[in-house]
Amino acid sequence: MSNSEKSEILILAGHYGEGHKQAALAIKEAFNHKYTDIHVTIIDPAKEVHPILESISRNLFLRGVKVFPSIYNYIYEKTRYPNDSRTLLKGINRLGIDHVFEIISDIQPEIIVCTCPIAAGMIATLKEYGLIDIPTVTVITDHTVHSYWIYKTTDIYLVGSAVVSQGLQKLGIDKERIKVTGIPINPKFSNHFNQQALKKKHQLDENLPTVLISGGGYGIIKDIIPALKLMERMPFKIQFIITCGHNHRLYQRMKQQLESSKHHLVITGYVDYIEELMAVSDFMVSKAGGLTVSEAIAMNLPLLLYKSIGGQEQDNTNFLIDRKAALLAKDEHDLYAKMIQLLTHPELISMIQRNIQDLKQQRNAASLAVQVILKAMSHKSALRIRQLFSFESI
Repeated sequence: MSNSEKSEILILAGHYGEGHKQAALAIKEAFNHKYTDIHVTIIDPAKEVHPILESISRNLFLRGVKVFPSIYNYIYEKTRYPNDSRTLLKGINRLGIDHVFEIISDIQPEIIVCTCPIAAGMIATLKEYGLIDIPTVTVITDHTVHSYWIYKTTDIYLVGSAVVSQGLQKLGIDKERIKVTGIPINPKFSNHFNQQALKKKHQLDENLPTVLISGGGYGIIKDIIPALKLMERMPFKIQFIITCGHNHRLYQRMKQQLESSKHHLVITGYVDYIEELMAVSDFMVSKAGGLTVSEAIAMNLPLLLYKSIGGQEQDNTNFLIDRKAALLAKDEHDLYAKMIQLLTHPELISMIQRNIQDLKQQRNAASLAVQVILKAMSHKSALRIRQLFSFESI
């Protein structure tokens, strides 16, 4: 069957966080697994519209949240609820929407799914101008409620928990427009794993406790090298798996500065088999990214949260800590103490795992998202194009 004979679904993701992209890929994978008559296209609108500018702005964003997290958190809190500060967001939403309109006109999708707030804002702007009339689904990829996700023209919101659903309702979103599906993650995180075989595959010592450390796809985890050097004080040997994501500089520094460690270290760059590393680990040290949290919940892997950047990651942290489904380390010395606590008190790990089980409201979020999207597609949709349209006139 050719693409022209298939139903078209357009997913708009983003590169400011790996989670937006991974959620989009999870939904596409779920469609591909079951529906051969549907074609799914994933596009990063910023990358399509201004690839050079997108690369520069993404690097500035990543550097900014790492070096000046307090500024990022201030802006995030300032715009959490609808107010005059959203005027800036509306301006951002207009940037490049002519190109996005052209993409939509070319693909002719029956539905548009947005996994990042900027994309949701662009589509909302096109709908407000009356240029498109297509069902729109927004997938909120964090356990958070923030105004930059919220637009009156969005038809359906997919959220990770009842807490987010309640928060959206308080901001005026009708309950019928909100579906608690869980945050979509790749089905591979629900697989059964042979730990012994995986430890052999990844050259791990079967007799040592294993701690996974990850800063997400972009390897952002502040002050992790000094923290790891502090781990040399441990009275026993353990092994660390450290993933540096796309942060090549961090990878090289890790290799150089930790080569004399008494612990067994496995240091990698970006990996596409993080589920295998999670499966062999006793717990994970990480920031509280939305997809990381969801993947850890699916794997029943305790999280020791460290150096989250604020904003949505602080919301994710609060979500887990309030439910005693993770531990939080405030600084490198607290990280050391919490690690010792977890490594010497297996009952603490068991308690966290029991609490994680209580968060597994939805077992396969991607499949549930697909069902909601299909139902929304069943409603009449049409692409409305204004003839002789000029974006300069808006």
